[in-house]
Amino acid sequence: MRLVIVSFAPLSPLLGAAQIVLRSAAALEARGHEAIAWAPTLEVPPVPWWRHTEWRRRDLERFLRREGPFDWIDLPPLALDRGIARLTRTVARGVQPDWLYFRADWSEPARLLGNPLRTVSSLAYALMQQRAVDRGHRLATRILCLGSLERDRLARHFKGARPAFYVMAPSAAEQRELSAIRSERRPGSPEAVRFLWIGRWAAHKGTARLVQFLDRRLRESPGDTCTIAGCGTEAERRLPQDLLQSGRIRVVPSFSRAELTPLLAGHDAGLFTSVAEGWGVTINEMLESGMPVYATRAGGVVDLAPYFPSGLRAFPPLPGPIDLAEIDDPVTTGYFDRFTWDHIAESYEHDLLGAGAGQ
Repeated sequence: MRLVIVSFAPLSPLLGAAQIVLRSAAALEARGHEAIAWAPTLEVPPVPWWRHTEWRRRDLERFLRREGPFDWIDLPPLALDRGIARLTRTVARGVQPDWLYFRADWSEPARLLGNPLRTVSSLAYALMQQRAVDRGHRLATRILCLGSLERDRLARHFKGARPAFYVMAPSAAEQRELSAIRSERRPGSPEAVRFLWIGRWAAHKGTARLVQFLDRRLRESPGDTCTIAGCGTEAERRLPQDLLQSGRIRVVPSFSRAELTPLLAGHDAGLFTSVAEGWGVTINEMLESGMPVYATRAGGVVDLAPYFPSGLRAFPPLPGPIDLAEIDDPVTTGYFDRFTWDHIAESYEHDLLGAGAGQ
């Protein structure tokens, strides 16, 4: 099978959407397919910003006509129009619920009232983009969603559609590192819990509920602490200043992949507070490292829950000491029978390539 997997984001392994494309292509190549990861050139010609998406579509169409034919084109629904749909069978692959992100990020009164003109123009652009996403879903041969929550949402939106969904996992090398952390982990003190939250500081990440929780929890439980990592510099302005100054809350604005291992090993419990999320692979990383995670019902939480019946818990934790002794073994629960990139590629073959070829 010859296919191209498209990212509208640059193909950098540091970017979440590009990570999905690169790992999907590599896993399908390992299974004998010719899978090409592709992104538009970084040099956008001097066109108005609202026409950048259309320029990227034309860049993609030129590539497909030059390098084709392909058996399948796997691409963001935003990238799919009638010209591209005519070339071959298509998979409209979602990597994040952009409209849900937009609604969450623009729900803050300060943003709505602070710059009304910007609010109106941003809303108009978001509606235009969402219309293009809906068009891509309707034109696609198959729809592929990230996680079952997004699959169910699109199935309700597109009556009669039967979207498939895929899951996320760390790379094979990362999973070996996480397994080593898990094997060496020793339970911490239930009355001096070291919490860890990882993510960029954005409203859809549930930052408001995180601040509210920490302000209450750390005052009620004087032995607890929390590290907030990968959040940039905005977090320090939003968090309780006395808890920052005392060291009860520590902010790590950015960190490298090499620094993630000691972050995971040096904490007892994870926090995941998202209002809307594509998946949240940090949940996989925390759980695979052997720590319990208190999580909202967003992203991949529903799909991970059966494999971590003790470790994946509802956010927020109840007041009082936290049980850190019981750790789920992902080998025993069958987690690795589904959450590796080889198994993700195998499901892709079965649910999409095979089914689509028979239509």
